[in-house]
Amino acid sequence: MALSQQQLLKKSWLEAPRGNLNALSEAKEWALREVWRHDGKSDWGLQTFVAGRVKKVGGGSPNQAAISKFFAKVDADADWFPGKSYQKTHGPEPALSAQARNAIAHSAMSMKLRDEEPTFGKIVGACPNAILNPATKKPVDKKRVYDVMRAHCYDEDQDDPWTCRPRLSKTALTEDMEQKRWDWAVAVQALRHTPKWYYERLVWTDLCNSILPRSEKKAAEQALARKGGKGWGSSGTKMYSRNLRGKREALKQKSWDTEKVWWAPFLARGKLHVEVFDQGFPGEVPKGAALLVAKARAALNIRFQGSEPPTVVYVDRGKGFYDPGTGRITAEFEEALQESGLKAFWGEDASAQPGQLQEIHLHETAVSWLRHRLTTSTPASAAKETREEYTARLKACCADINATCDVDALSRSFPKRVQLVVDAEGGRIRP
Repeated sequence: MALSQQQLLKKSWLEAPRGNLNALSEAKEWALREVWRHDGKSDWGLQTFVAGRVKKVGGGSPNQAAISKFFAKVDADADWFPGKSYQKTHGPEPALSAQARNAIAHSAMSMKLRDEEPTFGKIVGACPNAILNPATKKPVDKKRVYDVMRAHCYDEDQDDPWTCRPRLSKTALTEDMEQKRWDWAVAVQALRHTPKWYYERLVWTDLCNSILPRSEKKAAEQALARKGGKGWGSSGTKMYSRNLRGKREALKQKSWDTEKVWWAPFLARGKLHVEVFDQGFPGEVPKGAALLVAKARAALNIRFQGSEPPTVVYVDRGKGFYDPGTGRITAEFEEALQESGLKAFWGEDASAQPGQLQEIHLHETAVSWLRHRLTTSTPASAAKETREEYTARLKACCADINATCDVDALSRSFPKRVQLVVDAEGGRIRP
């Protein structure tokens, strides 16, 4: 409801932030000084006289220093009027300046015109300076960038700004899978290991890979695929090709214009380590699992010199580690563990471990941390990044995790996560 003229006048004269003077009190201050000086008095004692006769919003009188500052402001401004505000902005300085917001918006809309999806990672690569928070010297989070895209980006009409619309919903767990997850959690608790045992004995690891683009076209396809279930665009252009979902295969399948880099995280006793495999690595097969064990053994020997290292390897049921049908350990993986003096958490039979435990396994959380940092550090031209440069970037991301994340708490969280699965009767959990 619009305010009447009388209500607007009342608001303008009487309202002000608590602890400040409203416009009426400022007018009174000015008038009191005019009367004081009209009587021929010197300014000695003026501030005390005025301070005792005006009140701040919420109660109390301003001090003499505040009165003196107010008069100095009035004398310096020929256009002063009661209630005039000299505050250019309210609240803390924004993390992104107007110039930075314009640069982000321009880059994002230019990407759409090139049929590229303007993901957070692509924006980071295109505007490495604009997305920096001047206070922390680090990239702002996704929300800040996406707020800019909502406010300033459009496809054809400025009155039809972008929104991030969902495309698909997550697939729910079946009742059978929930039962398997609950059975697994109960089986883990039946082992009766202590939290200290899990922290000191386990090494969490897995075989991971990244698909590096070797052409600008592939880099654009990957950016579109990373966006997943949502896409930026105006409501009136949702059927345009540039607003439709990208193929997830661009992130997972190797093609002539890509290079696959295999790597492995190692999480043990509050520290994360990452190793990159050489070119020609066989992949997620028994031979690859054996090479992973060799990397684990070498990494543990280096880190735990002079102390007893962890000896139990926890992996998922990837086909390099266990037979997908029976859950029996592969011969190459088992032999490599024996030669290295290590053993698998489930031994020779991991049939009790279902496939969908992503939010429970600690190495999955560590990998998600790594992939997020890889996204935020994406170079402007991903197609030109060499294998060596990617390796250095991956290791830098790992170092940042150890420096900024509570990796120790993550290493201690497995018993709690298992209990959450039991409490949820096998349903999804939020660790």
